[in-house]
Amino acid sequence: MPGEETADAYLIWMLGEAARDGAVFVAEASGVFAGFAAGWIVQENVIEETPDSNRFGYVSDVCVPPAFRGRGIAARLLEALEARLSLSGVARIRLSTLAANQAARAAYERSGYAPYEIVYEKAAREPDLKP
Repeated sequence: MPGEETADAYLIWMLGEAARDGAVFVAEASGVFAGFAAGWIVQENVIEETPDSNRFGYVSDVCVPPAFRGRGIAARLLEALEARLSLSGVARIRLSTLAANQAARAAYERSGYAPYEIVYEKAAREPDLKP
């Protein structure tokens, strides 16, 4: 499974990003892991964006195992991460999810997030190499 093959490298990368100017929050329920959220400050230089859009808080990950979903854990993790990122003076906090992940989209919208940019994708056709 591709996720399992990259999980360790991703975790090292994510923790490194969060260590610079972000945070990772972990939720526990009766001493059992119940989820986490990670994020950091992003500084971009996109010419058509305003300064407050080029520097923003970014929520990279929100994970709550199925057994703990529906308890508001994701919302509390997001609130804690938003508070931490806001200390850096950002005006915006962004996150992303796959379009098909309806549960995550609904949770983020309940937490006050709204679509900002929509990215479309299409599989490329195989080139016709016949002479």
